[in-house]
Amino acid sequence: MTAMQFHINEVFDIPARGGLIAVGSIRDGEIVGTPRLRDSTSGHVVHVLGVDHPTPRTRRTGETILVVDRADAEYVEVGRTWTIEE
Repeated sequence: MTAMQFHINEVFDIPARGGLIAVGSIRDGEIVGTPRLRDSTSGHVVHVLGVDHPTPRTRRTGETILVVDRADAEYVEVGRTWTIEE
């Protein structure tokens, strides 16, 4: 069985938000609840604070919006992939 992955397409740092906003695509499945993620390259656990509400764009593209702890900023970059632990 292939592990689900979250591939980061865009990152936004909006100071008024409680964390960084990562917009990305899910590979090989669908997120249910707040996922536990691990950076695929380093193995570092990425702390997700929540899944944000879909926007018209993400509804159209099928992307998902995650709010990620700012302490994990080093791992929140466009092009990175995180493995979703079940």
